[in-house]
Amino acid sequence: MPSDGSQLVAKAGARKPVSILIVEDEALVASYIEEVLAESGYRVAGVAASGPEALSLAEDTRPQLALVDIRLTGPIDGIELACALRQKFAIPAIFLSGLADDTTTRRAEIAEPLGFLRKPFRPSQVFNAIERALSQVAG
Repeated sequence: MPSDGSQLVAKAGARKPVSILIVEDEALVASYIEEVLAESGYRVAGVAASGPEALSLAEDTRPQLALVDIRLTGPIDGIELACALRQKFAIPAIFLSGLADDTTTRRAEIAEPLGFLRKPFRPSQVFNAIERALSQVAG
């Protein structure tokens, strides 16, 4: 269970809940992120384990932001998915990755991500990345 989530709720509580799509193919990581978001005052639009599932959820729920694992299994990876989310639905992404090699990072830039979270991450890092992303969208 996240340890600093209750402190983050107070920071996020003054605004309308933000809807966030989680795209992560590791069930434990996805569950952890879902818990962090809920405890931080965000609304989870859905949790998807693949690109096609994420696109379907995005079409149905129209989240304001997506947290996307760069290395998804399946027909499209996280970078391709983030590009599609931005192009089809104007949904920006924050990338999640356990690997931060230069080739992947350079390739990820085509998706115009609003941030990168390197695994493993703490609840405060998730919150701060989301808040930075939201300020970029608003500003």
